[in-house]
Amino acid sequence: MKTESRFFEEWCGKSGRLSVDELVLRARSFQKQLSELSGITEANRRVAAETMSNLASAGLLNFMRAERHGGFAHGPSMLIRVGYELGQGCGSTAWCTNIANCNSWLASYWSEQAQQDIWDDPNNRISGLLAPTGKCEIAEGGYNVWGSWPFGSNCDNSEWTFVSAPLPSVGDEPSSTGWFLLPIDALNIDHNTWFVSGMQGTGSKTLYTDEPIFVPAHRVIRYDDIIQRKVPGCSIEGNTPANFAFSTFGACALVGPILGMSKGALDWFVSSMREKIRINMKPGTKSSATQNPFLQERVGRAAVMIDSALTYVLAEVESAERKIMVGEELSISDRVRVRNALIHSAREAVDAVDLFMELAGASGGDSQLPLQRFWRDINSGARHVSLDARGVYAMAGQAILGLNPIGVY
Repeated sequence: MKTESRFFEEWCGKSGRLSVDELVLRARSFQKQLSELSGITEANRRVAAETMSNLASAGLLNFMRAERHGGFAHGPSMLIRVGYELGQGCGSTAWCTNIANCNSWLASYWSEQAQQDIWDDPNNRISGLLAPTGKCEIAEGGYNVWGSWPFGSNCDNSEWTFVSAPLPSVGDEPSSTGWFLLPIDALNIDHNTWFVSGMQGTGSKTLYTDEPIFVPAHRVIRYDDIIQRKVPGCSIEGNTPANFAFSTFGACALVGPILGMSKGALDWFVSSMREKIRINMKPGTKSSATQNPFLQERVGRAAVMIDSALTYVLAEVESAERKIMVGEELSISDRVRVRNALIHSAREAVDAVDLFMELAGASGGDSQLPLQRFWRDINSGARHVSLDARGVYAMAGQAILGLNPIGVY
């Protein structure tokens, strides 16, 4: 068993639930360390176990877990705030941190028995494999499941996972997809996968099993029930995280690191330009690169794009969050506005980095400098299927025009 709880107690003392401000400060304190390790993280194709242990000790891996299972039960806006801070140091580490927190939140969808299975050791972490690429069959008391599942972010640092597979139809019951919760050591990690140009440090490898694995019924939920918020966890009193719909808020886990990477790239670029000397066209003259008016314009525009994107997405997510916290139902308009804000903020962050990458010169592609990694990582992360900008913009337009929005919200 890990000893993270002891370190966590030493840091937190008797303070109990950590506040938003305290968690943000703790995340910010990791920026320098994560930046120094970012090259190693990418080369190793995973976040180091020691790094994840340190983040856990700081309380940064359980802020969306249900309180009765040792978490702080914060809303999904914390994924944006913490991801933004960590992403300024290392996009892959921020991504894995948020995936761990996101999956702790999703664990609240299962029955109390299933949650107790996971949190019997409070230091456990969860990876999630959402693509329904597996197969299953009904077995006595549950299901047998097998197959392979790609994109297991942070799987090397996880003890549990959930996989997805189409459920067999039973009688008149409509077909659906199932999420199957199981210990990760029941699966094999294919370490010959996830050689990519961006976000390689997330270690999003393929997991597989050739032999059927039995999953008891209490560890299986239906995707239809997740979308309709009819999962077992929604009927557990005080199980606040289960009230946040994955379809609406899931992308918060990705947008926080994306915004953080854009800010980290901007800060590095500004620092670099302050030291850079530009050779002028007039022979024998030179000046600071900061005197370039085109560079000044790009920096000013990129800075406001990043700041406004962060402000906008937090405003929309926290507005919806407050309604849920007091027991209100979100309207379709509320949910679509959150999705639109998440998508737009991610696009603004990518466009901001592209703005000054064009002016970085040869140093922008230097593999020993962080700008090229930020640029590769942010462009890769923003292409996640849940961040399809055109689809969500169209969905938002439909809602604004009074039409029934078509899409995931």
